[in-house]
Formats: sequence, structure tokens, C-alpha cells
Amino acid sequence: MTSQGTERNPFGGGNNMSTSYAAGLAFGIVTALIIFALIWKFSKKSMKGTFDERQELVRGRGYRYACFTMLGLLVLDLMIESLDAFNILPVPRTLAIFFIILAGVMVYALYCIKNDSYFGVGTDTRTYRAVMWVVIVCNAISGFTGLKSGAMENGKLSFGPCASLLFCLAFVIIMISLSIKQRNLAKDEAAEDDM
Repeated sequence: MTSQGTERNPFGGGNNMSTSYAAGLAFGIVTALIIFALIWKFSKKSMKGTFDERQELVRGRGYRYACFTMLGLLVLDLMIESLDAFNILPVPRTLAIFFIILAGVMVYALYCIKNDSYFGVGTDTRTYRAVMWVVIVCNAISGFTGLKSGAMENGKLSFGPCASLLFCLAFVIIMISLSIKQRNLAKDEAAEDDM
């Protein structure tokens, strides 16, 4: 039970929700809504592509591997919870669950990138990458702004800024992997043209 005049942080880690945390959270939500609206608009036009049969099979395997990854991590999460280890660890359970979701997204994305199935045929990859970098930058701003009020709350990592920075890290890895894959594909195409 919280005392009068205080507000419990629903994301774990502290009782007093600071003004900067609330502002960062609101900024993140509004930014996400704007970005998703832009993605929806662009996906109807320039980012639209089609997946061939091989790509659909690869994407199906990607979903399966992502699902198994998340199931394995959820079992580990349940074991940690049953041992009351989250009371000892500096990581709140909400952040652990968020990490599990990101892990599934990364497994799927990296598997599809490796097997040339992340983008459909005819997709405008430049528009997609531009939108994703905007999302990453906005989350980085939100994360570092939240860190100004402290990375730890009552001995636990703060969910808001840490989740934003985890999101940034995951999608930076995905975007770098995309760039490396597309550079390699361009080199292979240039080598074939020279033959």
C-alpha cells in the first residue's frame, strides 16, 4: 500500500514516479504512435513488397525459432521467479519479460536477414531503414533522458530508460546486420557482372 501523495511506478523499481520519468514515458508513447502511423502510411505505398515461396518458408522457420527462443527464456524466467531470485537480482521482472520479447524479435529478424527473407521483393529498403533509424534515435533520446533521474530505483534497474536502451541496442544490431548483408549482396552482384 502506497502512502498518500505518492504513486507506485507500474513498471517496477520504485514508489515515487518522478516527473522526468513520466515525461519520458509520455514522450516515448507519443513518439511510438507517430512512428507506427508513419510506418503504416509508408507500408501502404513505398515499403510494400511481395515474398516468394522460398522467403515464406524461411520466415516460417524464423517464427518457429523465435517462438522456441521465447519459450526457453520464459521457462528460465519462471524458474527464477519460483526461486524468488528477482528479489535479489537488480533486474525487475518487467524488464526481464521485455528482454524475452526483444530476444524473439532479434532471432526472427537475424535469421530472416541471413537467409535473404527479411524484405520482400520490391520493398523500398531505404525508406524502411530511414524510419527505423528515426525510431532508434527517438528511443535513445527517451532512454538517456530517463537515465538523468537515475538508472536504479530502490536497488532495481529503472524499467523506462533501460527498456528504451535495450530496444535501441536490439534494433541497432538488426540494422547493422541488414547493412552488412546488403553490402555483401551488392559485392556478389558486382562480381557476377564482372564475370
